[in-house]
Amino acid sequence: MRLSFSKLVAFSLILAAGCGGAAPSQSTTTPHATEAAATPAAVQHKGLQIRLETIFVDDQDKALHFYTDVLGFAKKNDVTNGPYRWLTVTAGDDPNGTELQLAANANPAAKAFQQAMKQQHQPAAMFFTDDVKAEYERLKARGVEFTMPVTDVTFALITQLDDTSGNLIQLTQLR
Repeated sequence: MRLSFSKLVAFSLILAAGCGGAAPSQSTTTPHATEAAATPAAVQHKGLQIRLETIFVDDQDKALHFYTDVLGFAKKNDVTNGPYRWLTVTAGDDPNGTELQLAANANPAAKAFQQAMKQQHQPAAMFFTDDVKAEYERLKARGVEFTMPVTDVTFALITQLDDTSGNLIQLTQLR
């Protein structure tokens, strides 16, 4: 089973929220919850959602190639306005899901942040899969440079790769 990027982001948020304390009782309903259930879907408040995440890249064309042709994401937006380029990708199987902006690190603060994160071996983004070992082998065969082998950590298997555009990316398989 392969989960979409947006579903995996949502799952990770649910998992993180669940780590903060006990789950609410299933038997308790409040008037607010009852009213929300009776409200038509078109007017119900969905709450906060993640629709866009940004990473800085040192070369947008090179990053686009890597994220689409190597990792398998799909280009969503590519709009240029003067020197500015808005470039996003989504999971190949979820074109309306969360977008990853590949933002040029032309701002000195962005470049310094990107370099510092990489020097500290901190990933710029985390992508989820249901089989990290298979992804590791698939991407290794495509020439991807991994900076960490598949490693067993609490509740997950992880690995890190170099995205060729100044970032480390972590692949995670939750258990």
